[in-house]
Order: sequence, then C-alpha cells, then structure tokens
Amino acid sequence: MSTFVQRLLNIALSVAFASLFVWHGGKTALFLFVVTLLIGASGWIIQICGPRNIHIRRHMHSERMMSGEEAHVRVELEFESHIPLLWIVLCENTPAGVHRKCFFPGMRRQFTYQYQLSGLRRGVYEWGKGRLYWGDIFGWNTLSVETVGDTPLIVVPSVTGYGENDSNVFGATGEGLMSERRNSHGKRSPEFREYQHGDPLGRIHWKSTAKTGRLQTFLPEMMDSPSLGILVYEGQSGYEQPWNGSSDHPAFERVVSMAARWIQRAALEDMPYHLWMGSGDAHVGDQEQPIRYSIQSDHRNLSLDQLAEAQIAPVSSDSPSLMETTRLEYMPSGSRIVVLSGRMDADLHEWILYAASLGHTVEVQLTELAVLSEFNSNTDRQQSMDLAHHTDGKRYPRTSGAHATQSQSSAWLEQLYRSGVNVRPVASRSLPPLGKVVVTDVGA
Repeated sequence: MSTFVQRLLNIALSVAFASLFVWHGGKTALFLFVVTLLIGASGWIIQICGPRNIHIRRHMHSERMMSGEEAHVRVELEFESHIPLLWIVLCENTPAGVHRKCFFPGMRRQFTYQYQLSGLRRGVYEWGKGRLYWGDIFGWNTLSVETVGDTPLIVVPSVTGYGENDSNVFGATGEGLMSERRNSHGKRSPEFREYQHGDPLGRIHWKSTAKTGRLQTFLPEMMDSPSLGILVYEGQSGYEQPWNGSSDHPAFERVVSMAARWIQRAALEDMPYHLWMGSGDAHVGDQEQPIRYSIQSDHRNLSLDQLAEAQIAPVSSDSPSLMETTRLEYMPSGSRIVVLSGRMDADLHEWILYAASLGHTVEVQLTELAVLSEFNSNTDRQQSMDLAHHTDGKRYPRTSGAHATQSQSSAWLEQLYRSGVNVRPVASRSLPPLGKVVVTDVGA
C-alpha cells in the first residue's frame, strides 16, 4: 500500500469515528477516534523525521572474481534521522538476487553487515537500485526510499584445471617459441634491461620492474620474437546448437574457458600473447587490435574481462565478414595460433588457411562433438577427402544466416588437416561446476 493511500485511509477512519462519536457518543467511539488520530499523527512524524541522507558503501576484496568463486560483500549503511526508529529493513538488489537485512536501530545511525554471492556465471554485473523500509511498531505506517546501486562486479572465466590430461591439450606453451631465449645451460638468457630514455612505454616489463625496483624493458630484439595468438570465434555459424541469447551455451562456454586457460598458461610462462575476439558476422568492434605482450597481470585481467563479456554474435545476412586477416600482421613469423570454436565455418576456414600460409603454427580446438565424430569416422573421412579434393583451391561459398552442414565442416577440417593444421577435440572436457546462484547472509 502506498503512503498516499495509507494517509487517505487514516483520514477516512478518523472522520468516520469522529462522526460516530458526535452522533452517538460513547467511550468506545472516542477511543477509536483517538487511536486512529494517533496512528495518523505518528505516520506523519515518521515520514517527516525519518531517515535522510542515506549512504550505502559496498566493499569487496576485488571487483573481479572467477566463476564458481564466492564473493564476500561488506555493506556499510549510514543515515540521518531526528527520531528513534523501531525498525528498518534494507533490501539490496544484488547480482545473485535480493538480499534483505533487518535492524532495530533505536538511536544508532550506522550499521555494518556482510553477505556472500555464489554460483555467478561469467559476465559483467551491477547492483540494481534497492529500497530502505521503516515504520511503526505494528506496521500500520510503512515508508520506504530508493537506495543507490551501481556497484560493478566482473565475473571472469575460471582458469582452474579441468582434468588430468590437460597437458595433452595445452602442451608446453613456449615450446619452440621460447627456445631461442634460453642459453645452453637451460637458463633464460637476459631478456630485459633497465629503462633508457626514449624506450617505448609498451616495452616496459612490469613484473621485473616490481622485483628490481627499477624500470625494466624488453630487449629490442625480443619484440620480434614469436608469440601466441588466441582466437575466440564468436560467429553463430561456428556453433551447431541454437543460441537463444543467453549465456547458457555449453560449447561456447567451453571455448571461453579454454581461452582463459591459454591466457593463464601464457602469463605463467612469460609468453607474449594476443587475444582476438573474432566473429564471422558482427561485433568485433574495437577488439580488432590485439593485446600485445600482455605478460603483466593488469593486461591478463583485461583479457579475462574481454572473455567475461564474450557472447555469440547474432547472424546477420547483410553484414560483411569481419574475420580480417590484417590482425595476423601483428604476429611475428613462426608464432603459434590457437583457434577456439564449436565447429568450422567458411569464414574461419579461410582465415586459418591464410594464417598457415604465413608460416604460423595453427592449432584448432573444437568443442562440439557431432562434427568431430563424423570427421574421425573412416567412412565420412573418405567422403570429406573426396569433397575436399573437388573443392581444393576454390573459395567456399559463405553461408551467412545458416549453419554449415556436418559434411561441409568435415571437408573443411580435412583440408586443414592436409595443410598441416592440428585439429584437436576438446568437447569431452566438462566445465567446472558452478552451483546455484544464491546470496547468503553471513552476519555482521
């Protein structure tokens, strides 16, 4: 019931009992009139002298968390009030649901309590607007005011292990690419030197700077050494399972999780890497430029933030392909490129062939099982070889707005295999369990 309706009802009852007392008299009618009058007066006092200048501060260990982790939130509530308050209820519109906390303030004006969020999927979240309620002892006069949200929270993909055989999937990230950086004794040869006037800021190596206390930069020749490229394919034609606009798409979530594992592995091994968010249909946008030499934790977090916002691009029949090959110009010759997708499509197939023709080592990791089963079967494999033979050297027609058939995908995979591209299935790897999305009170 709104405050206006409460006031009208109180006034109506007061007038009714006053009329009854004047017309009929009696102590009962007088008592009812006085009670309704006091209730109305207390309502006006609570409204006029109630909480003002409400400030809510939320504190978390970090504004970034991994999916599957728990986020502990400490809330500080502060307000002004000219009268003692019997009770207040603060409703917080958190990313995991509505959390309610009741207090009995009296003359207190500051409160601190905590709750935790769990089960959040990857994404970018924000606290919505909440409400603060207060009223009289019986709840006859209940008032509320809107509270501010806007606290951000980024949930990035988990980089924890999936299984015991991950070494077969990831291998040694720096194997071959980092060999020229090691001397004959197996130790790293000097890669950094102290900062000199005129060195580009992009060459600063922050990890070594933190260890030595002085600015350290990459050696100039290191900037041309091979690196790792990670392509997360967002085109809807790269995924057989229909996408309903939600984030609950197992094949794509597995792609994002594998990309996070590659980023973590590259950061642990001090491997320069590029992260590309690629789409055959739309919304590459400002992610076209790669993140160059992102060894520092800040750059790793930036990459994980991009993965947190990744989503399958909707199919658009009139959108040109945005799988530009210019991004490969940033890659030194001999670099390793990992392509993550659910299945193969025409745009991705041509892009991979071009990358392989530049001398890069390309590895394709697919997260949908259907096309891989067909690719691995002997009968369909022979059909794919025949189809690839007839279509070899030709530009495949672009099937914008429709998914490629399994036979087409198998043919593309076979041609990539014959071109020296390593095709590896990762569809059998389960995603880390996340549990139910809940918000739990953990007390003050």
